Amino acid sequence: MSRTLAVLGAFLSIAVGNGFADLTIRITASDSYGNVGGEYNVTHQDLGYTPIGLTGSNPVETFCLEKNESLAFGYQYYAFLNTEAVQGGIGGGSPDPLSPQSAYLYSEFITGQLAGYHYDTSDGGTLRSRAADDLQAVIWFLEDEEAMSWTPGDGSRREQFHLDALANAGSGIGDVRVLNLYIDAQGAQLAQDLLIKIPEPASLGLLLVGALGLRRRGR
Repeated sequence: MSRTLAVLGAFLSIAVGNGFADLTIRITASDSYGNVGGEYNVTHQDLGYTPIGLTGSNPVETFCLEKNESLAFGYQYYAFLNTEAVQGGIGGGSPDPLSPQSAYLYSEFITGQLAGYHYDTSDGGTLRSRAADDLQAVIWFLEDEEAMSWTPGDGSRREQFHLDALANAGSGIGDVRVLNLYIDAQGAQLAQDLLIKIPEPASLGLLLVGALGLRRRGR
């Protein structure tokens, strides 16, 4: 089942103490797939760098990392490009570094190479939504947000994703990063954290990026 996200925000170019400098841009989003988190489609303008999406740099498909943080309709969110989730969500430490396995799965997904993922939407997106739910569940498991939702050896797509990540993820996160979202520009009020793939991780480092306002249903 698809959802529409409405996104509006400001690009954050530099950090000043615990605050941010604002440069206003517009970000919008279209329908996406999945029922319990991602996929989300985020379309941006003047983001300050070129993220990687399934069909180019605009829109960008993403998944969320935390189960105890959410996004609300009509809010403006500020984002920090990071390598870890702030406060870690339900489990995994505070902060919680992004696991190499989650980074691998997202990188494979966003480049259209994730084995077992149903990218085709000719059926109206039903099968893609199921695949999105499975990938989201595995990412949440890897990030200590929920218990394993499959039985080892059951041959399910969730097990397939998990085994793929265990077998093929390296020791680092490559060019995948975390967008820490905040309600306020001072970074005092937390919102959901999202995944993103960037082209030049070494030069971008912990660059501050756009303010995202995402319209999503409560979880």
